[in-house]
Amino acid sequence: MIDNQYFMFYFAVYHHNYIMLLNKKRLFITLLLLLTTQFLFAASFEKYFSKLIRFEGAGYGISKAVWGNKNFTRNEAYQIHKKHYWDKYHGDLIKNQAVAEVLIDQLINAGEGRDFVNIKAFEAIIGVKQDGHLSKADIIAANKFKNPDEIVNPYVNYRVHYYHSRKNSGKYPGWFTRAESFKQEDESGNYIADYIILPNILMPEESLVEVEKDENNTAYLRSMK
Repeated sequence: MIDNQYFMFYFAVYHHNYIMLLNKKRLFITLLLLLTTQFLFAASFEKYFSKLIRFEGAGYGISKAVWGNKNFTRNEAYQIHKKHYWDKYHGDLIKNQAVAEVLIDQLINAGEGRDFVNIKAFEAIIGVKQDGHLSKADIIAANKFKNPDEIVNPYVNYRVHYYHSRKNSGKYPGWFTRAESFKQEDESGNYIADYIILPNILMPEESLVEVEKDENNTAYLRSMK
């Protein structure tokens, strides 16, 4: 009788430990699948970085006035751009590579802008509150777009509009080339969603607008007030 009691006790302990181990394995596999899925279906800084340093050229786009008077290595530039831009603005959470690149490239090249206008422009395009704070909720909203071109091309057009508004834009034609390099085309070579959406901060109050295009076929909003 005592032997049977010991057997039942040890069997119960063994069964309990086995169930706990099995649950841990299931949890581990679930987490592994989630991480793998996120990695496979998320934007990659590694893919973007090679494009970024082509734009930036010598110095890799690292300002010595900000980061120190030294010659930065490629790896140091990689770490700075990733930590202070890609990671800061949730690049790894954005599903579409082109969406992540067109946004974060603007923030690297031009910063957040006065009154966070460059972030507010992105928020205007994805249809969320324009508070100038790029939140994870904003990223979720962007990821819901079935056609990412409806984000990318309007933001490219916004970037062109933004650069035109700079007083010294004529000295830097590369700004426009850089922005337009992100534009997306369909199989026939036509631009999809080739229009511009401006943030409220740039729109005249109580104004009507319509789309017009310049000689380069770039879309702009023209006030009808």
